[in-house]
Amino acid sequence: MRRDRYCKYALPAWGAALGGAGAGLGVSQGSDHASAPEIGGAAAGGILAGGLLGALAGHYFCEEAPVAPPPPPPAAPPPPPPARRKIETLRGPQFDFDKSHLSADGKQHVQHAVQVLADAPTAVIIVEGYTDSIGSDAYNLRLSERRAQAVRDYLIELGIKPSRITTKGYGKARPVASNETKEGRAENRRVEILAE
Repeated sequence: MRRDRYCKYALPAWGAALGGAGAGLGVSQGSDHASAPEIGGAAAGGILAGGLLGALAGHYFCEEAPVAPPPPPPAAPPPPPPARRKIETLRGPQFDFDKSHLSADGKQHVQHAVQVLADAPTAVIIVEGYTDSIGSDAYNLRLSERRAQAVRDYLIELGIKPSRITTKGYGKARPVASNETKEGRAENRRVEILAE
């Protein structure tokens, strides 16, 4: 069985041609006295009969070429990561120089963050710790991690599930003020509470 898109058209055409030729030849050979109209009529009848037989043969012996399936639709782009929303920043007096424990003022800031987070009970909470530039990178990184951990511990004490909280210390990276002044360094000693 052919998978040829011309098959259904070729068989009727060949059948018509052979039928017409055969009919005309038969009439002319079968009778010495056949007139031109008789031969033409026989040829026309042969063409019709041959075409009909060819069409039937094309229907039964020719198979349509398979149609290629349409390409799948393009994959949807992945959704953007959830936007982070800053809930609270503990800075300045909330952490003394070279310390990681929360002051009373710092605790009030964390309490305010918990009140805001009550409206987002499934949000993931990110606690990021930072330091000023005094000291080595390694020391400041550990200090920023301890500050983030202190805020995390107080969030848990206030009823936030530990599984919702992640912490990260950045040391003296990402300053928000100049480290050349006492006031600027106090601004850089901070912990940011974010939600997403």
